[in-house]
Amino acid sequence: MLIVKKAYDFSKWLLQHTGKFPKSYRFSVAVRIENTMLEFTELVAVANMRSSRISLLRQADEGLTRLRFLVRLSYEMGFLNLKSYEFASGEIAELGRMLGGWLKKSV
Repeated sequence: MLIVKKAYDFSKWLLQHTGKFPKSYRFSVAVRIENTMLEFTELVAVANMRSSRISLLRQADEGLTRLRFLVRLSYEMGFLNLKSYEFASGEIAELGRMLGGWLKKSV
């Protein structure tokens, strides 16, 4: 499924960027971003294999909300430059649209 590939690719991109966060924030903000994105990717991958997927998709949606907040915080704290923030925001918005369509289709 396309959302799984997109989430996987964005996870790789994020992991490359969170590794550059200041050392004092790598084990707080960076780890939370990484875990949230990896959890999102896992949830959509597992949901893709199940016929009863609504609860997994809702959990993924909650994770995407947390990720939006964490990426914005990272930008405002200066851990991401404007170009990276714009790219990440666009990817998160696209994942949200894809997830929303999948949720509507599954209900």
